[in-house]
Amino acid sequence: MKNESILIIGLNWIGDAVMSMPALQLYRQEYPDAEIVLLTKPGLKPLWEMHAAPDTILLQNGTRQTVRMLKRSVYSHAFIFPNSFRSAYLPCAAGVPRRIGAAGHARRLMLTERIRFGGGHQQFEYMNILGVQGEPPAPQLQVPHEAFRSLERKLHHLPNIGSSMAGIFQALEAERATGSRPVVTLLPGAARGPSKRWSAEHFIALAKRLWMELNAVVVLSGGPDDAAVCAEIAEAAGDDVLNLAGQTTLQEWAALLKISDSVVCNDSGGMHLAAALGTPVAAIYGLTDPKKTGPLGKSIVLQKSELQSRNIKRNSEAARRALEAVTPDEAFAAARELLGL
Repeated sequence: MKNESILIIGLNWIGDAVMSMPALQLYRQEYPDAEIVLLTKPGLKPLWEMHAAPDTILLQNGTRQTVRMLKRSVYSHAFIFPNSFRSAYLPCAAGVPRRIGAAGHARRLMLTERIRFGGGHQQFEYMNILGVQGEPPAPQLQVPHEAFRSLERKLHHLPNIGSSMAGIFQALEAERATGSRPVVTLLPGAARGPSKRWSAEHFIALAKRLWMELNAVVVLSGGPDDAAVCAEIAEAAGDDVLNLAGQTTLQEWAALLKISDSVVCNDSGGMHLAAALGTPVAAIYGLTDPKKTGPLGKSIVLQKSELQSRNIKRNSEAARRALEAVTPDEAFAAARELLGL
């Protein structure tokens, strides 16, 4: 595929996008001269701007507008990572001659090559689609310097940071000062809903222990949808807990996760992003399968259920019980281990 232009139909969620990165890195290594064009949702553009594999990032709009945009260029292949009907329709309608993706979802006739998956981690599914082999490398993300600086400026304007400020700013430096406080970021959110979310009460108990017993700077983080639960946790956990949920851009969020010494989180996009940035992760699982969607980096997985499934209802009571079986004491021990204390 030397000098050919290939189209990647990217995934719609942060976690899935991160899990596709090792496959893209292997493809880039095997075909260094290929032009890789990645089609993604606008919200994920800042994520892919931190990754070196794509030469060009195109943004999805409406179906007709996206097809018209794709028709303006010539692609030899379209590799389709999502399993949806629409993701296969776009390159088919745009006239891309070879369209490779997983079978199913009424899209058989829109694919020229249909891939069937074996077992193992989800990252291997994207390797199968791209036709690359080998040991998958860790995802490689480069947070821009300006994201650290803008995070620092934003922190200056937040009220009631108190002693947390010193620990955060020391973490922003290349070398952490001797004796500085560890930074532990908690991510209480998960896009899948209650079936993936450890309770606020457990996060409150954990946050209190982290700052009281380890003198940690505890940061709550996530997107706008996580702001309410993070505010609840911050109010109950004490003045030494800093809540940044919904107040950072994606790249500022990445900067925060990068400077954190460890992250405690649900099975979520934030978990995958933190692991991809090289930050040790304590991941709390209910019924989802860490062998399929576990973090790609240094991690401790906390899970009590022996039953795992990929398809779980958003409000699964069984999943909620499985999550609550993981105790704050166990999460605290995992965080402490990751901190080397």
